[in-house]
Amino acid sequence: MLQKRGGSVMGLAVHSKSNLDGVFRTVFSEQVIKALDRDNRLDLKGVTIQLLTEKIQVRKLEGPVLAAFVAPEKLGKIIACHGVTDIVFVPWAVEELVAYVETHPGSQEVYRSPGFDALATEAGNE
Repeated sequence: MLQKRGGSVMGLAVHSKSNLDGVFRTVFSEQVIKALDRDNRLDLKGVTIQLLTEKIQVRKLEGPVLAAFVAPEKLGKIIACHGVTDIVFVPWAVEELVAYVETHPGSQEVYRSPGFDALATEAGNE
């Protein structure tokens, strides 16, 4: 998505910096997490990753935002900066996906985890 549009900046939206621990620390290297935690941004091989939280916002981004484990009702505030081209929403729970799709019905699903349907069925039966 970023390369397709010729961009070099993307956002990484999380609820707060504390969310960089756990899953993110296992996906990204320790150096990446430290840089994002310290500087709120990271230049990595020609791509700038801008950290966004409820408290850390920018006025202009001009690129996509990966919004991971952010409550759908908080998403608008986090990604309100001018120039956001796309949102990739990664829900923490099935209910968050349902809420997101209700708010953004034109969204397009790009990937569904194999275990997601089982979780969704379980959540619907409770």
